[in-house]
Amino acid sequence: MRKNKKASIISLEVLIGVVISIMIIVSAVTIISNFYRLSNSSKDSFNQLVALIENVNKDNPGTIKSMPLRMDKGTAIIGFTKDDKYFHFRDKGTELQGGGSANSLFEKPIGNGCETNKACICLCRKLELDSIGGGGYVKCEDKSLICKILEGIEFPNHLPQKNKVYFRKNGFVISRSDFFPTKDYGSQLKEVSVQKYKEFDADDVAVCEILGTDNELYDSCVPLAYKEEKKAMHSLNNFKNFIELCRDREFVEDEKPCSCGAFNFRSFIPEGYTIEFSKSKNGKLNISLKHGTQELGSIEADTGFCIYKLKDDGTGSIDYLNELELGHNINSNYIFYYGDYLGEDSQIAFIKYDKENICLAYHKFSKPPYINPYAEPLDTIWIKDPSGYFGPKKLAGCKYSITKE
Repeated sequence: MRKNKKASIISLEVLIGVVISIMIIVSAVTIISNFYRLSNSSKDSFNQLVALIENVNKDNPGTIKSMPLRMDKGTAIIGFTKDDKYFHFRDKGTELQGGGSANSLFEKPIGNGCETNKACICLCRKLELDSIGGGGYVKCEDKSLICKILEGIEFPNHLPQKNKVYFRKNGFVISRSDFFPTKDYGSQLKEVSVQKYKEFDADDVAVCEILGTDNELYDSCVPLAYKEEKKAMHSLNNFKNFIELCRDREFVEDEKPCSCGAFNFRSFIPEGYTIEFSKSKNGKLNISLKHGTQELGSIEADTGFCIYKLKDDGTGSIDYLNELELGHNINSNYIFYYGDYLGEDSQIAFIKYDKENICLAYHKFSKPPYINPYAEPLDTIWIKDPSGYFGPKKLAGCKYSITKE
């Protein structure tokens, strides 16, 4: 039987067309798949990071471990703290396409892999602006979101910055996306470090890209500003205890008032923070901690709010004030130096005025009284008159209470 040559040629052309069509379809599917779906290596890398965070949380404080992390283009890994609703990223130093700077808010996906009052970590493949939220709100398509709850783990929740150009607040981000343009965010491979931090009432796990990215902000994976904030918050409670311990001490042979010594303000309160005294609703001493204009916390001490004026004749008086603010540069009327008059250890002295009131010591001269390093006990305050002609006068230190068994 004789074959039709023309039909064979047509069949071959059809076959070639089918093969080419299949190749085009496969290529298109591959491109679309790579665009919309995470590669297995990126998923594996994300899971390895989660495992590393959980393992470091079980290690001793100060432990730092690192790993290489692979990320697909346009993706971001975001860690959310327990109680905060949004992760906030800002970097005014990064110019985006079309102008403007990075300033993004990403809402914690409660009910979509995360829970309230629990830290979680999410991997998002398709980030986009939230048309409803607007104003820098970013969201992730549900199908492109993978989240993992982290039981018993917390991330640093507030990372203030000195220059207000850059910060990451309420968690962390590792990004290869224009929405969160971190350093070298275009790189596919990143070195990520995880650190166990436990100090000043904090018990956190910090996550960052490459230790020491910015020496002004970091000395480890935990930002310096975060450590300072935790130290200041911890010192607020120590400050309260110092004042209340003064109340529990005794007068010297019924001599009133007496000195309880001084709280070293500079050693416990970092620069840029302010302590504010005011009268609480209960008529007690309310102590507030501020950073700039933001109040970080307050605590009530079990004593009245009073100022004891130190006078050259050894007598004192109480002034009740509505508000008194002491920043890192304390008003000279409340500074008491231990040792060298020009020393750096600024101190705030307290006086036990009666059984109920522990008062902040105040002087009216240009040169402040000081705690004499050679006096016994060390909490004795010497008061000089303006000319020094009459010599120093002493305000004795209060006695420690004797506990009877």
